[in-house]
Amino acid sequence: EDIDQFIRQVLYLKQKYIFIYATGFSAIMAEYLYKKLLVLGKKTVIATGTDSIGVFENNLEDIGAFIVISKSGETQQVIDKLLVAKDQGIFTITFTKETSNRAAELADLNFNKLDDRNMLPNSFFPRLLMLVEYIFKMYLDGLQKEIADE
Repeated sequence: EDIDQFIRQVLYLKQKYIFIYATGFSAIMAEYLYKKLLVLGKKTVIATGTDSIGVFENNLEDIGAFIVISKSGETQQVIDKLLVAKDQGIFTITFTKETSNRAAELADLNFNKLDDRNMLPNSFFPRLLMLVEYIFKMYLDGLQKEIADE
């Protein structure tokens, strides 16, 4: 159900941008998602903690979906941007750890069954990568079905 909602609210966006935000190690996964969206021809912007706040705030009226990747779900820069996006009526999606966190609570849609171990080898990012691949598979399968039904 969450994947279907992600597809409807994000991948079927027309004329609006998908804005992806992440900091630290999460930015690596954000970059991957960004490139996958670009390959599909989706209007996408990416920013990390090192980018100016203006990258986000100066484009608010053109953002249709705001995606955050934050393993902890507690990074203040992430929370601040989620609050602004929510205030502007932008659909928000977070990919976070499984335990309770502020980012997940703020989001319209949260994917959080991904694992949370920190310093030791963990499965958060590999599971997130597989989830992204699965979402795109479901989206493309749906497009193929639409074409076949025409």
